[in-house]
Amino acid sequence: MPVHRLDEAHRQFQERLLTQLRSRYASWDFSSREDDFGLLACKRQAQVTLSLESLYAESSRAGASVPEQIARFVTAAGPRLSSAEQNPASSGPTPDPGALVWCVRTERSTRTYRRFAELATRELPGGLLAFVAEALPGDAMRGVSREEAAAGGLGEEDLVRHAQHNTGLRLDRWRALLGESVPEQRWLFSDDILFSSSLLLVPEFLERLGRLGAGRAALAVPDRAMVVAGVGEAAAPEVMVPIVRRLFRLASNPLCPVLLSTDGQRLELHPAEVRPTRGRVSWRRILGTGPT
Repeated sequence: MPVHRLDEAHRQFQERLLTQLRSRYASWDFSSREDDFGLLACKRQAQVTLSLESLYAESSRAGASVPEQIARFVTAAGPRLSSAEQNPASSGPTPDPGALVWCVRTERSTRTYRRFAELATRELPGGLLAFVAEALPGDAMRGVSREEAAAGGLGEEDLVRHAQHNTGLRLDRWRALLGESVPEQRWLFSDDILFSSSLLLVPEFLERLGRLGAGRAALAVPDRAMVVAGVGEAAAPEVMVPIVRRLFRLASNPLCPVLLSTDGQRLELHPAEVRPTRGRVSWRRILGTGPT
């Protein structure tokens, strides 16, 4: 979850990174970003943003070695700094790998984006589409084009890999909410105003739901900032569908009123949402001039 007002632990972590980076790359000017948990590196016309969200989340996991995580992060910053120095972008910093996440929106709305064809995307059921975006300060984001990524030394596979990794770290609170032995229950996940719906792309989340639901769990994203999930009788369509429809009508940022399901591996349209195919009636039959 993004941090805007930094507590003491986050400030100390930020200062620790500043010290390490200034020592390693002395010719660069590193400073804290005022409105975000991250750093800004400047050298003449070159600028590089370094988000600390994913690094902090990964370093906070049980068993993680903080010095090793920081050392890898500092080393990985080197190629980005060199690339930015050799090719300073006139339009600003190149995409920050640590800030790349999956963003879920409707396919219809996403296709209206002027740069839609340049985005790295993944189709989802229910008329949804995920694309790789860069999380920006102040609860903002922007889609990242392949051209922008290439300018920062990232290919499409890199975009997807970073987005997958960072999304899992950013939306990690579900682990504390999903118990192991719950025969029937519903949950509401709404930790991130922009990206909560991206839980649909976190494999571990789907696996846990599938296990709790003995191979069948229901879920929905009525708002971009919300995921509703249920297992057992609490996931029955006659119960879930009215809830999802109502949440969609009341949503501040409505996304999708459709119920989805997962077996822990695949994400599909819920059988209750599948409409039977009706046979087409020809105009000859309607007029009584054709065979019946």
